[in-house]
Amino acid sequence: MTSFFKRLIPKFGQNAPEPAAPPQSAPASVAVTKPPVSPRPVSAVARRPLVSANGDVAGFEFRVDAAVQRSLGASGDVAAQTAQVAVVLVSARLVAMQGRIGFARLPAAWLAQAVVPKDDAGLVVGVEADTAQPLAPEAQQALRDTVAAFRSAGARLAWSSSLDMGVAPDFWLLRPGEAGVDALLEQLKTQTSTAPKIPAIVTDLDQVEHMEMVLQDGAQFASGAMRTAAPVAKPKAAVLAPEVGRLSQLLSQLSAGADTSVIVAAIKGDVSLTYRLLQRMNSASFAHLGGIASVDQAVQMLGRNELHRWLSLMLMKFAGSRKMASALQEVALCRSRLVELLAIERGEAEPGRFFTLGLASMLGLILKIAPEEVVATLSLPPEAEQALLGQTGPWHVYLHTAAQVENQTVSDASVVADGFSSLERVLELSSQAWAWADANAVKDGPKPA
Repeated sequence: MTSFFKRLIPKFGQNAPEPAAPPQSAPASVAVTKPPVSPRPVSAVARRPLVSANGDVAGFEFRVDAAVQRSLGASGDVAAQTAQVAVVLVSARLVAMQGRIGFARLPAAWLAQAVVPKDDAGLVVGVEADTAQPLAPEAQQALRDTVAAFRSAGARLAWSSSLDMGVAPDFWLLRPGEAGVDALLEQLKTQTSTAPKIPAIVTDLDQVEHMEMVLQDGAQFASGAMRTAAPVAKPKAAVLAPEVGRLSQLLSQLSAGADTSVIVAAIKGDVSLTYRLLQRMNSASFAHLGGIASVDQAVQMLGRNELHRWLSLMLMKFAGSRKMASALQEVALCRSRLVELLAIERGEAEPGRFFTLGLASMLGLILKIAPEEVVATLSLPPEAEQALLGQTGPWHVYLHTAAQVENQTVSDASVVADGFSSLERVLELSSQAWAWADANAVKDGPKPA
């Protein structure tokens, strides 16, 4: 992945003139200051799910890191800005090539520097205004020309009503302000009633519940933090489906080292679970086994670790009818696989346990149960309990890095502090995790890692 990006992204500034040498003897009263060092552009940027009104992951959002944007905006380093624009656009285009929406969010002043290819179908470009630094008339015209070029190449453009492009956008681009989500919903209502044929993309929402609200109230797409507003109150026992109790008991038996015959008998006692397991073992992923006809054979061929993983994922089948159930399940798959890949990267002896850790961090949100109940349901070890309930312990770094990738706040400094080699490597593992999640639909259960 990294080498592919390096082939696609031009090398900016190679022919720039050498800086003039400082005077041989500067006056003692004059301090010679070094120019600010621009952040080094990486070969990829973190992605964030773009959720559709249907509640599934329709694509991914990419943007320049906020700290990098501030730094480059202050330095005025056009070459570095252009490089960052290229990285964001290439990341979004790769997603579009895979059949999903690539949503590239870029500052309006930087977008005019973009190189527009002949074909950009599947790409959505979000143009973001900087109210503190309005564009000069010549820059405004350059931006309009770039927007027209992107449209001619098949891309669709999104911007807020505060920007005047001379034409209507393909999408309205809305973000929550200081007034909160209620004001945002009013703005969304006004926008959709004033221009009903122009759909809206709402970004930077701070919780899943707000994403569900804007999608329910007319937004076409939404993105934001995959977390709930506050710890979920412990529900009554009747809230959870009976199947969750049976799965929890099986997981507890597996964790306690129960004999395989006991596990097989428990699965056989659940017709639905037996059907799903045999269906899974006779899918294309296990075609090389030549067909599995019994639960005994399925458990033996799958193995206890993979059985534990599969049973854990089956819990997500009971997410209820919430708006974003499908998206949350795919995010859970991705986070679980990313945490497992990060554990492999650091040489953990049993990386499969970290898959369960990642899944556990999402189950409370999906099933609407308290974190303490998640720990009990999955029979998690003490290290996982520390990471989930106290955000401490040796395993917390995995959840911390995964959350920063999802929230697009990850940086070289943060990944090194968490014990990983580089930002590029973490983002490469994140791309692998999303590919794995896409290939492992919850309806079919997981494939062997």
